[in-house]
Amino acid sequence: MRCKVIALFSVAVSALVFTGCGSKGASMGSKEANLLGVAKYQKANYSPTGPNTFAIHTDELFTRRNFSGDKMTFLWGLVTLKDY
Repeated sequence: MRCKVIALFSVAVSALVFTGCGSKGASMGSKEANLLGVAKYQKANYSPTGPNTFAIHTDELFTRRNFSGDKMTFLWGLVTLKDY
């Protein structure tokens, strides 16, 4: 009985040790973050904005050549800051 418990315990511990996440980021992970709708960040999102938002483009604020396509939305879509 004691041998079976030790064997089961060692199998469980080895499963926990040798099973885990990789050190690289997930390739199919989420490309957006949402903070209760107050602030929403979408990475590489080139979708157009609707007519019910104040859209601010970063090329209107300052000159840049390397756009990322990121979109930041504030106050449930009232203000949108676009990097494209």
